[in-house]
Amino acid sequence: MPRYDYRCKKCKKTQTIGHMSDEVADTCLHCNAEQSLVKLVPRFRTAQKNDTKRKLGSVTEEFIADSRVELDQQKDELQKKR
Repeated sequence: MPRYDYRCKKCKKTQTIGHMSDEVADTCLHCNAEQSLVKLVPRFRTAQKNDTKRKLGSVTEEFIADSRVELDQQKDELQKKR
């Protein structure tokens, strides 16, 4: 179940509430005020350059190299059949 962050207009406390995407939380868990929650914009985690173990283009380069090997193998097989 997805989790969403809300802030109460009355007590100003932030809380994380799990619910389905089509549902909306409206009662504060701290002060029980109704219709007082405001949904916060989610923060997305992005990888920093220091966090990555490989260079950004290395995955693409590996894919291209593997594809070339497979293509060469397929060419060899086709030439053997002729």
